[in-house]
Amino acid sequence: MNSLWQDLRYGVRALLKRPGFAAVAVITIGLGIGASTAIFSVVNGLLIEPLPLHEPDRLVIPNVIAPTGYEISLSIPNFRDWRERNRSFESFGGNLSWNMTLTGLDRAEIVVTRFVLGDFFETLGVPPLMGRVIASDETWAGAAPVAVVTYGFWERRLGSDPAVLGRTITLDGQMFEIIGVMPPEFQFPSAESEVYLPMGLFSRGLCWDNRTCSAGTWAVGRLKDGVSIEMAQADLDRVTRELSEEEGEPVAVARFQSLSDAFVGDVRTPILILMGAVGFVLLIACANVANLLLSRGESRRRELAVRAALGAGRGRVVRQLLTESVALGLCGGVLGVGLAYLGIRVLIPAASDSIPAAAAERIGLDPTVLAFTFIVAVGAGLLFGVAPALRASAQGLASELGEGGRGGTAGRARQRLRSGLVVAEVALSLVLLIGAGLMIQSLRKLQHVDKGFVAENIFTARVSLPRIRYDGKQPAWRFFDDFLGRVQRLPGVRTASLSQSVPLQGGGWEQSIVPEGTPREPENLRSVLYYVVTPDHFATFGIPLLQGRLFHDADRDGTAAVCIIDETMAENFWPGEDPIGKRVNFEEDPGSTPENPVPLWRTVVGVVRNVRHYELESPARITVYVPMAQSAGMWTTSMYVAAKTQGDPLLLSESVRRELAALDPDVPLYRIGTMEGYVRQAMSNSRLVGGLLSTFSVLALVLSAVGIFGVISFSVVQRLREIGIRMALGAHRGDVLRMVTGQSLLVSLAGVVLGLVAAFALTRLLSSMLYEVDPVDPLTYAVLAVFLVAISTLAAYLPARRATRVDPAIVLREE
Repeated sequence: MNSLWQDLRYGVRALLKRPGFAAVAVITIGLGIGASTAIFSVVNGLLIEPLPLHEPDRLVIPNVIAPTGYEISLSIPNFRDWRERNRSFESFGGNLSWNMTLTGLDRAEIVVTRFVLGDFFETLGVPPLMGRVIASDETWAGAAPVAVVTYGFWERRLGSDPAVLGRTITLDGQMFEIIGVMPPEFQFPSAESEVYLPMGLFSRGLCWDNRTCSAGTWAVGRLKDGVSIEMAQADLDRVTRELSEEEGEPVAVARFQSLSDAFVGDVRTPILILMGAVGFVLLIACANVANLLLSRGESRRRELAVRAALGAGRGRVVRQLLTESVALGLCGGVLGVGLAYLGIRVLIPAASDSIPAAAAERIGLDPTVLAFTFIVAVGAGLLFGVAPALRASAQGLASELGEGGRGGTAGRARQRLRSGLVVAEVALSLVLLIGAGLMIQSLRKLQHVDKGFVAENIFTARVSLPRIRYDGKQPAWRFFDDFLGRVQRLPGVRTASLSQSVPLQGGGWEQSIVPEGTPREPENLRSVLYYVVTPDHFATFGIPLLQGRLFHDADRDGTAAVCIIDETMAENFWPGEDPIGKRVNFEEDPGSTPENPVPLWRTVVGVVRNVRHYELESPARITVYVPMAQSAGMWTTSMYVAAKTQGDPLLLSESVRRELAALDPDVPLYRIGTMEGYVRQAMSNSRLVGGLLSTFSVLALVLSAVGIFGVISFSVVQRLREIGIRMALGAHRGDVLRMVTGQSLLVSLAGVVLGLVAAFALTRLLSSMLYEVDPVDPLTYAVLAVFLVAISTLAAYLPARRATRVDPAIVLREE
């Protein structure tokens, strides 16, 4: 231990004698460690740190797939049968998200509530901070009006009242008694959910007895000890087969995934790709520092020879040099922590559309991340230090005393090692450049994809009416009709409309329909998205009319039921025919309810452009639009308002809020945004990965260029005698320039070839994130390979020019 401490002190003194060298090395490795630490903090928060639930590895959720092949929510009968007939789950709970209006406090606001069913709280396994949770037998029809609130809601809206148990809150005009407060770490399924209520209080519209009704319910199950996801999947497959036989038709099936995977969502692949990218940057930084140490080792050979002559064995010298390298790595680690802190502060807001809010709160420099940084710093120090240490301590050091430490050209082995490191840097840089290039191409294609609508200057917001006060279709529609008229009259508004949802936000109802002339049998049903809209919806969003007409004010109750379809539906249902005037059978008679839908015939009056209602990358789904004033039994108390404006759409928000308050001060305006914002959000993953890959590739390119510059500069210094002799024998400056740059070109080409092979293998990992871009696009590969060779040649040009200015007489006289 004493000798190790002595090595450390000696190493620090040696580094302080060369502060310029130490600073360059620390900054170089600090950049690599900082990038690695920042991205690892995201990996840790999303993929490693366990969810704040009891034994979260045993929690799974079933993704429900309808017989039509589309993913849907879970019907109550299916939930009940899955819960009662399975043999794999210790407990099984459900929940439904609903926006409710909170009144009775200082101001009205929308609160995201969760109606829970079955063993919801028991499954999650988190005890309340105060009071109790809603028991399983309290969640069914006839439930008492009780509520469990989150810690955040208790703090924010209830003033952290210690006597909160027994207090009441008013949601949608109904009073609920607070029976429990959850601990701060409980944020399920997201931080947005603040109040939990019994599902039985939401019995209206939940299709308690209709197996085919997609009720908006999602389930979570806790596996029994020793049961795997695969075993649970097989068990539920058995249950669905039994149900299909009993019903005489196919029923929805479950596809299980772990809760942690569902929690992370689509972010897992991008984050792992970015972790690999920063690993490349770190390796490039290590190669750069290794080359610096090799160069420094040449200047220290006499010093090390003296130590060897005084009795220091090779192992002692290697340990000394590795201690210095680890010291550099640790200093780089300290710098890296600072850079990572700044990077995280920039990254989290930039990735807010990609990373769930609850997960973002877990991202930071916690002990796990700092331990990772320490390990990486020590590992990097050993990685970039071992080759220079072995090379500098090689046999033959004693001869340095006799030769005075001078020589004409660098040893071939040492030069091969330096060149090999540069080859690795160039190869890794090219992989990053190609990855960034592919992502940028994909992002550009997404930006120009045919969305089916025009996003510019569209204000959007959502309005949800208290169900008790606006019970039934007519009160709700009268309110929405008055509200829309007020918005349309606001200054700066060109057109305005109401719709069940807006493009890129999903939200449509799943409807099973058949065209006229086809029996309404299960095997003939076709699944479509069903949207309730007002007549100006298409003008507001710039959705082109392709055939027929749009809705008008005459399309009201009591007139012929009509609908507008998209071009995909026209092509699929009536290929080669004119769809105008065709009739389609829907599950929505004016007397129908979601529990007991009655079919209704609608006539197609128009065909519009396909609209991407979900992801930009996914093809548009078949969509049917129905006029709000003629929506029969399918009505809702929650609608989006959209307005096409002459200027900045967000400037309209206060005016819209005032008009809404004039109609009902207890109905808040929420989810205020713009369609341009939703488009940006839809591209957030591609933008995040593309931006970070571009940043890392530029950093890698700079480090590689610096590495090439350093190697060629050192080579020129070592070959001054050779160059002097060549010039004394008649070599021209151009000959010397070509000789030196040719050396760089060979190294660069070797790195490019290796990089192309690696990119061909690795960029396939990006396939799932690329939109209409081939992961082995030859043009991208060729352009970036040539670009990297050009940068490498430019980096070698400056030291090459220095070589052409050598005075042969001075060099030979010094020898």
